[in-house]
Amino acid sequence: MDEEPKIEVNKEVLQEIFKAAKMQVPNKISDESLMDAVFKIKNNVANNVEHSSEFTGEAFNPSSNNILVIDDIGVVTYQLKIMLRNLGYNVQVAKDIFSGLNTFVRSNYAFVIMDLFVSTEQEGYTLLNETKKIITKNNLNTKIVVITASNKAENRVKCLNGGADVFLKKDAGWQDKLVDLIENYNSVSG
Repeated sequence: MDEEPKIEVNKEVLQEIFKAAKMQVPNKISDESLMDAVFKIKNNVANNVEHSSEFTGEAFNPSSNNILVIDDIGVVTYQLKIMLRNLGYNVQVAKDIFSGLNTFVRSNYAFVIMDLFVSTEQEGYTLLNETKKIITKNNLNTKIVVITASNKAENRVKCLNGGADVFLKKDAGWQDKLVDLIENYNSVSG
């Protein structure tokens, strides 16, 4: 009989989950209380998308200067934020799936640059899926760029099939490739 894999989560992550769910952190955290929190977060994200007044009329046209970076590695988000701001872009940063989706539904972005492992591969695919749903449902022109240090070939196929517009491996010079991609897109669409 197969046992379900055990997942260890540190205290800070658990506190963030309950905070995002707008719930008090219980003294003893059970699978049930954690699932309740995750369920509330998913409903909050869905409700924000359905009821956001920003997703009406002209708001569907993202500004070519607005970029959202979602990555849990601070040095990556800091580096991209500085690089892109120096080129004249408005950059917002999120460090997890929940703040990423909440930030995304509150403004219009030409690009969402997301790490595939934010903070796990499964969460990265969930983030990609939910972002693509929001884009499709609201007829947005936002481009999704997935960045990753993973060497798995199947990740590229899975991401592109899952709605990513670009899959970029974090190898030598990846930041320059990303900037070139954004600049080329804006010169064609602008």
